Amino acid sequence: MRRHIATVRLRVSLAYGESSVPALALVMPAPQTFTGEETVELLIVSAPVLLEAVIAALCDASRGAPARRAGPGEFSARAYLNGRLALDEAESIAASIAAESDLQLKAARRICGGSAARAGDEAATAVMRALALVEAGIDFTDQEDVVAITAEDLARDLARVDASLAEAVARVVPSESLRALPTVALRGAPNAGKSSLFNALLGRERSVESGIAGSTRDAIVEAISLPGGAEALLVDLPGIEDASGALEQQVQDLAHASLRDATLQLHCVPIGEECAASSDPHILLVRTKCDDGAAAPGLATSARAGIGLEALKASIAARLAESAAHGATHAGVLGERQLSALGEAREALARATALATAAIARGARGAEPVELVADELRRVLDALAVVAGRRTPDDVLAEVFARFCVGK
Repeated sequence: MRRHIATVRLRVSLAYGESSVPALALVMPAPQTFTGEETVELLIVSAPVLLEAVIAALCDASRGAPARRAGPGEFSARAYLNGRLALDEAESIAASIAAESDLQLKAARRICGGSAARAGDEAATAVMRALALVEAGIDFTDQEDVVAITAEDLARDLARVDASLAEAVARVVPSESLRALPTVALRGAPNAGKSSLFNALLGRERSVESGIAGSTRDAIVEAISLPGGAEALLVDLPGIEDASGALEQQVQDLAHASLRDATLQLHCVPIGEECAASSDPHILLVRTKCDDGAAAPGLATSARAGIGLEALKASIAARLAESAAHGATHAGVLGERQLSALGEAREALARATALATAAIARGARGAEPVELVADELRRVLDALAVVAGRRTPDDVLAEVFARFCVGK
């Protein structure tokens, strides 16, 4: 059979009776198809009623060969099982379908790519070499003078592998984080005008405004709309100052933790106070209380007079877009499955290293007990194989493809 296009007519049942629907049939022979199987695609008029009628007719066993509706991710699953698609490629398809922005679409194309994938392959090679030497030593357990790899060498090699994995993980972007709203935290000294600016940006009173220092004791979070249709979470924090007691220390700990987690910090400094603009792209200097429109380094704003609010929103949107685009473009993107497997690999590495270290402390030349060390190294390889999609349990496959939309 050769690849070709045919004109066909499909007889379907509609509310007013039977009708003949024209269609184009794209006949594609195996194995040069997406799934690797014989495939026929039908192109019909884009009308939901007709589409549903055609599907019902095809699934009607009384009319010919029995058929059924495809399940979630079925075509991608068939492609994977037939060797036409790697698992990370299948997950990239699912992420592309679910993408709600250009950023998410770019990130979907980088799932399980970049530095993490390379580090995983390099780690697997190093661990396989170590495992081969450890298992070779099992044959010489009755000969004290023969050691295929010493405990010191094994501990050193595994520490290098773990360091490379840790560095790679630190450079990747979890795919789930690309779907979360970025956070913009207001920082500054007490009475710097943070709460007033917070309310002004929201367009309503949400945070208590007071001239008394310390009025804000908790982190107040609200969603804010930005130019270009973007959204973010705006966070009003307690003023940054030295703590004078246990309660004040808890308040400061909360503020500093929120600042560390923030995507962007708005450093609020009242007009007239000395402050240099930061070179950190995650910190934006904002001048507050510019009620008379006075100029100063940074973005001049006045919550009372409504000065500079739209310019500030535009700057926030630009900074967030730049930060997100850099993360999605220059870092690898890993899903929950890959990150979990890398975590398991590092845990098994830690257990194998602990066994080698204990052997060193006992004065043993080789890593003992050898069988336990070898077992942990096999666990490392299994976890790294999951990351690369080379070894995937059935339950993991079912979970991956269940996230797809119907058919795809």
